Amino acid sequence: MATGFTQRFSDSLNNRFNNILVAAAGSTVNQMGFLQGAKSLSANLFQLAFGRLADRYGKKPFIAGGRILNAAAIAALLLTDAPEPLIWLVILSSFANSMCLPAWSSLLGDYTSETTRGETIGLINSVSQLGSLAAMLIAFTISLGQTGETTPASFAAVLAIAAAASLISGVMALLTKEKPPRGTSRSLQLDKLVKDPRLTRYLALNFAYGVGMSFAWPLFPMVITHRLRMTVWQISTLSISSSLVSVLTQRRMGAYMDRIGRRPIVVLSRVMMAVAPLAYALATEWWHIAVAELFLGLGMAAWQSSESTYVIDLAPGELRATYLASSTAAFGFASFIGSNLGGAVTESLFQGFQGLNQGLYISSALRVVFGLAYLTISESVRRAGQES
Repeated sequence: MATGFTQRFSDSLNNRFNNILVAAAGSTVNQMGFLQGAKSLSANLFQLAFGRLADRYGKKPFIAGGRILNAAAIAALLLTDAPEPLIWLVILSSFANSMCLPAWSSLLGDYTSETTRGETIGLINSVSQLGSLAAMLIAFTISLGQTGETTPASFAAVLAIAAAASLISGVMALLTKEKPPRGTSRSLQLDKLVKDPRLTRYLALNFAYGVGMSFAWPLFPMVITHRLRMTVWQISTLSISSSLVSVLTQRRMGAYMDRIGRRPIVVLSRVMMAVAPLAYALATEWWHIAVAELFLGLGMAAWQSSESTYVIDLAPGELRATYLASSTAAFGFASFIGSNLGGAVTESLFQGFQGLNQGLYISSALRVVFGLAYLTISESVRRAGQES
């Protein structure tokens, strides 16, 4: 729990502010599309290889190594204010996260049993989410007195804290306990992924949803920086709203999921994400988005509880990290396509900044359609009186 707290503390600061830092540095909508797509691709695609390596050689080295490299990449963001180098440093930071994320999710599986998996992961995630809440409260406090326009320098303090927290979480990861790796195979065993029909359907849906969801990603920072001209403390308030709801609901969401099954929560989490593009399109004041983040916090609690739990249910014990990585790889590749598509379509067909709303409406509709498509997945666990 303590390690999860520090990881989420760092990630919440980094992920909330690094793309806005690039937008404030003067990037175009097309550049933001490339950044958001490449950021997601580098964070997710390589997880397949790192997940398999973690299954074979152990999880702690990859968690610690990824966190320390991530700290270095975040610290380097403080050394420049030009969009191009900032973009590549953000991508490097995401790559570093790809080293540790599947190993961390798999490590959580070591601490659970099938009957209480949702509740246990929900408990750990809720404590971890407190790290996100604490991080945003600190960012809010230190930036409350800032005056004038938001510039790249406005993010220096919060990113320095994020780098320090990532370094600390890497050291703490070495103090956690894990089951010894089995070392059964050196290969990725992709044939086992392809032969599991429940997994392949889930991967296909993750790909489709990833395209639709990420269509809006390059547009969010543009609304924040150029339309609403939000300050750092206002941006922090957005995350405080969603994090608070997520902390309060995630453990209960996990326990509820253990009773009714994973599929309803998976569907709920995806459909609720359609609120975000609508909120950004319709908002005329920064606090309009903060109110919407309350609903999104519930959606994120459902997502964080259900995503890893569903895949862990499907996976053989020795392939947990590999299964988890395959899911994020499908989503990451799709979001690379969707983000670049969203940036290009908005830039070329809707005149860039003037057409932000059209792109946001498209993404919201796609999130609903592809979110409801998760109704076709099979349930991953056997419920009382119900076949899985």
